[in-house]
Amino acid sequence: MKNHYKKLINIVSSFDGAKIVVVGDLVLDRFWFGNVQRISREAPVPIVKLVKTSLLPGCCANTASNIASLSGIPILVGIVGEDREGKELLNILENLGAKTRYVLQEKGWRTPTKTRILAGTSHGPKQQLVRVDSGENPSFKKEGVEEIKKSLKRAIKETDFVIISDYGYGFCESCDLLSLLKGKVVAVDSRFNLGSFCGATTATPNEEEFEKEIGKEIPKDNKQFYKEGENLRRRLNLEALLVTRGSKGMALFERNKKPLEIDIVGKDEVVDVTGAGDTVISSYILSLSKGADFAESANIANVAGGIVVQKPGTATVSREELIKQIELWGKGKI
Repeated sequence: MKNHYKKLINIVSSFDGAKIVVVGDLVLDRFWFGNVQRISREAPVPIVKLVKTSLLPGCCANTASNIASLSGIPILVGIVGEDREGKELLNILENLGAKTRYVLQEKGWRTPTKTRILAGTSHGPKQQLVRVDSGENPSFKKEGVEEIKKSLKRAIKETDFVIISDYGYGFCESCDLLSLLKGKVVAVDSRFNLGSFCGATTATPNEEEFEKEIGKEIPKDNKQFYKEGENLRRRLNLEALLVTRGSKGMALFERNKKPLEIDIVGKDEVVDVTGAGDTVISSYILSLSKGADFAESANIANVAGGIVVQKPGTATVSREELIKQIELWGKGKI
């Protein structure tokens, strides 16, 4: 195996115990799985017999889950309610090994929850029929925002590496996070508002988020795409911009370097992209925290992302899975 792959494996092997602050929108993902029995007489909809339920951490909480799965230690900063969903989410995260002492539990706050109903035949695959969201449109009290800022200031004393996981619930904008994170290595994953995080260290938008920021579709011509990518990196004053492109892999735009195209590793047939961005940014910043450069970190994140999109639902990647996949890649077996 070439030294390049061995170095990537050594980086991943060193993830154990790496502390990463994860700040952003904490969401509970609830899954209901069932079998379709027949079409209802009440409306043209299937009647589903509930078979099992599952609760998983979502959004920022899924980023923390991915860090824990990769043997790191996520230190969470955010807000949940004192409702059942908030308590369930904290319990899940604590069982995963996440540190939740900086999470604010606020009375009257409704923890954002996404309930997905998936159904099919008894022995066949389950398809999502509907998603029901609750706890949205939150209002952030001034006192709560100030408390969260104090928590973040305490959390970042434990590490220099931070992920901002912004899913558009208003938390990140309300807290003006970057002003509190000067001198830290900050990676941003923002669903709708990447432009507000000018001055972070790096960011990991997908193609849709990239297009929103440049105001047009991604150019098919590589030369023009590279120009747009570098322009966006410069405008956001980032050290590096990593654009995730699904089956096309990734593109890395780094200060004072030529754009780097990174081909997808493994299968290019995607099963489910839910939470893939959380896996990418988690493995990316864990690598940076262990001394990897942006290109090495992007390559590791590319492999991790390639693994997780082969799994259904909100999934994670383990350190062992990641090492094994890099080994197969290095041997030319994938």
